[in-house]
Amino acid sequence: MPHYLYLTDHKSTEESSHMPQSADEIWADIDESETQHIGAIVRHFFAAHPATVQRILDSANRQPSLLVQDDAVVFVLSDYVGDLDHLSNLHLGIFLGQHFLVTAHVGGASNVVSQAWSFIAKNRMLDEGVDFALYEVLYHHVHRLAQLNAVVVARFEALHAKLLEHPYRNLANDIVNLRKSAMRLRKMIHPELEIFALLKSPDVPYIDKNNRPYFDDIAARARELSEDVDSIRDGLSGMVEAYTSMQSNEINKVMKFLTILSVLALPATTIASIYGMNFYIPEIHWRYGYFYSLIVMSLVTVLLLLHMRKRDWFR
Repeated sequence: MPHYLYLTDHKSTEESSHMPQSADEIWADIDESETQHIGAIVRHFFAAHPATVQRILDSANRQPSLLVQDDAVVFVLSDYVGDLDHLSNLHLGIFLGQHFLVTAHVGGASNVVSQAWSFIAKNRMLDEGVDFALYEVLYHHVHRLAQLNAVVVARFEALHAKLLEHPYRNLANDIVNLRKSAMRLRKMIHPELEIFALLKSPDVPYIDKNNRPYFDDIAARARELSEDVDSIRDGLSGMVEAYTSMQSNEINKVMKFLTILSVLALPATTIASIYGMNFYIPEIHWRYGYFYSLIVMSLVTVLLLLHMRKRDWFR
């Protein structure tokens, strides 16, 4: 059911499960089981167009986006539950007006809203404005993204070290999986940069100038995360090239070793094949012919070894 956090006439922050009759500032949170009532609740605060409400309800099939209405700004954030390997995306619809904030959970309960709600209610900070409450939501949201980014960075560094220590290992699956994780994280962060950039600008009149530096900090942190993810993607592309090159070098070493063996065996094979022909050979009845052929084979092989060593083939 919807929950309300509001500021009374006595500047006291209160919680309620029913819409308060009067409030200076109010934050309404709609859980995932009440999404069908988003339109009715939102229209209590401003004349929301039905298409705007439907856009929030359809956000599971859309990327994060922002709409500027006459009396509010409406946008959608991507949230997640689970770890990096088992990530389930949620969506959080947000309506921000002059004295109201509405958060709507789509697809599941968002922990970032719960954390921000607890902080604002516990410290009775709604008197700072609903824009400050929105900042708390965005702060926890970006913090969760930073946690995901830290996991990706740690795995990238570990994979890079493993590639240098054991270049002959098959790391293709690890590289592909990490690249997919980085792409998923980028799809969550990059579309939201425009939202954070607009919220910190003077174009949004619902954010107090004293709270605007908070949103500037959020935008800067999100931009840094986006740059980190892009750097990791570029690093993974370079890692693929390095991995392919190192694998080719390993193959070349094996081929070089086999080539050297083949070349060294070639003189003995040639001499043995000559003396194995079904023709009359003068040395065939020679008492020392067997030892003669072995000496010739060994001598030619040693001369080839010296020649290869002189040409640095064994380097």
